[in-house]
Amino acid sequence: MKKYSKILLAALGLFTFVSCEDVLDVEPTTAIEAEGSVVDFITLDRSTLGAYSALQSTNYYGLRYLLYQGLYADDISFSGTFTTDREVASKRINSSNLQIANTWSSIYTAINRANIVIRDAQRLTNISDEQRNQIIGEMKFIRGLAHFDLLKVYGGVPVVTTPTTSIEEIQLLPRATEAQVYEAIIADLQDAETKLEGITQIQRASEYAPVALLARVYLQRGNYAEAAAKATKVIESGQFELLDDFATLFTNEGNDESIFELDFTMNDANGLGTASDPTSSGQRFYVSANAYAALEASANEGDERFEATTTIQRNRRRLIKYDDVSNNADNVIVIRLAEMFLIRAEANARMASGSEAASSSVLSDINIIRERAGLMTVEDISNAEALQEILEQRRLEFVGEGLRFMDLKRYNLTCDLLEFCEDTGETFRNLWPIPLQQIEVNPGLTQNPGY
Repeated sequence: MKKYSKILLAALGLFTFVSCEDVLDVEPTTAIEAEGSVVDFITLDRSTLGAYSALQSTNYYGLRYLLYQGLYADDISFSGTFTTDREVASKRINSSNLQIANTWSSIYTAINRANIVIRDAQRLTNISDEQRNQIIGEMKFIRGLAHFDLLKVYGGVPVVTTPTTSIEEIQLLPRATEAQVYEAIIADLQDAETKLEGITQIQRASEYAPVALLARVYLQRGNYAEAAAKATKVIESGQFELLDDFATLFTNEGNDESIFELDFTMNDANGLGTASDPTSSGQRFYVSANAYAALEASANEGDERFEATTTIQRNRRRLIKYDDVSNNADNVIVIRLAEMFLIRAEANARMASGSEAASSSVLSDINIIRERAGLMTVEDISNAEALQEILEQRRLEFVGEGLRFMDLKRYNLTCDLLEFCEDTGETFRNLWPIPLQQIEVNPGLTQNPGY
């Protein structure tokens, strides 16, 4: 048990909310230890930064988890020697893959930090209910996001809702079913929606972040009426608007289209800028030939997203949504308004007969995205055709933003496009393996079939 305890504590990063990569290391005033340092709202509020910082890990939204969603699908390609990345690119991940293990640990670190903050917020008696609710709402949004990110690639995972800050608190939890994970995610986001009502803030979870994430979660689960309702709530809130120029999404940080984004700086950098720069050494992630061709074909029809997404440099298809090579300080938009229009369109189209004509609402939601991109509107199409148009627009809109693998699974296209087919015995690859390192230390975990 001693060996297991050390490994689990190291994996979760339990004793502080900082790591060698984080801005918290160079700004001691925001470094809050897990125990004994949170005594009032000021220190509690600072401690929330540790949870946000966990989302920024280069194993998570700071690089690999984000780009792996396109790499494991058909939007991103890889050039380099790292076996860990090559396994993802070839869609042949081994359970011993250290990067997959690091990603698992990094996501659970975010969950654990959120749990610690929630416990501290609940125990403090010298803060107001409004302050307590805001902090708990933010942390439940992060916990819901992290559990959903695990669910998308691993399937059923342990649902962790209490903190681990000492060896005595280590939890060797079994895997929950996918349905149980969804229930936990939805419960967290619903509570976050209530607690964050009226809260407006930049680059932290605010009033509509959990609402927008619920729209995404409901759509993926097949709860289409709920997905449409949550997307509509965000769209009609008046808090957000589509930018006229698609390219400015990635140059104007904290813009009016962004619902939730992660703030990176030169002192708290990600790896995204250099990851697609062919003039830098190391492992490189480029736009795939397939995605490039789709963007180029749409550009021939007037689509402005092509030039804002990729460029040819040294014969490589560089991803330029994140192009800060000097500082790697590009912000990462996790959720933005364009997705809400496409979620609502898809949900409404799925609730209608495929052979029937798409409603004016579905067409309007599709066309607002097409028109912003510089494309002609579509008219007189069936719901089945609308669904295909929505999938195409999602691809053109969100290359490099972490949505492609989720989309292909929802559309049941992983056999056609990724060869995860029943007749070849490859359907198991719709999920990643549970990291072998985690199974070795937690007897309650079981491996995904096929690995």
